[in-house]
Amino acid sequence: MDLDFVQKLIEFVSRSPIAELEIERDGVRIRMSRQAAPAQPSPQSAAAPAVSSNPTSTAPPIARHSIRAPLTGVFYRSGTEGEPPLASVGDVVVEGQTVGVLEAMKTFNVVESDRPGRIVQIAFDDHAAVQSGDVLFVLEDLG
Repeated sequence: MDLDFVQKLIEFVSRSPIAELEIERDGVRIRMSRQAAPAQPSPQSAAAPAVSSNPTSTAPPIARHSIRAPLTGVFYRSGTEGEPPLASVGDVVVEGQTVGVLEAMKTFNVVESDRPGRIVQIAFDDHAAVQSGDVLFVLEDLG
C-alpha cells in the first residue's frame, strides 16, 4: 500500500462526517478513527433546568428516558433535505414514531421512539456524526 493512498484516506476521513474507516488492501489493513466532537445543542433544543418554587415540595421527580443512536453514522433531523424536522423540542411522540434518520454506509435507517413522551432535548444538530449508543433525544414521561 503506497503512502499517497494512505494520505488520501486520511484527508478523506478528515473531510467527511464518518468517524471510523477500516480498509484492507494488498494484505495490509488500516483502521482510522477519530473522536467526533459532541455537537452543541441548538438553542431551540436546549432543555431548561427544572426550577421549583417550593423547595420543600414532595413532588416526585419527572421520569426521563433517552433515545440512543442504534448505530454509528450521520444524524438527520428530517426525512429528506428541505423538509421540516421529524421531531422538535416540546413535541409529544408515541412509541414507534420516527424521530430522526441515521445514514451509515449510504444506507438510511430510521430512528424511532421506543416509548411515548414529550421531547425535552435534542442532543445533536442536523448532519452531526454520532456514535452507536449516543443519546439523540431525551424524553419526559407524560405522567
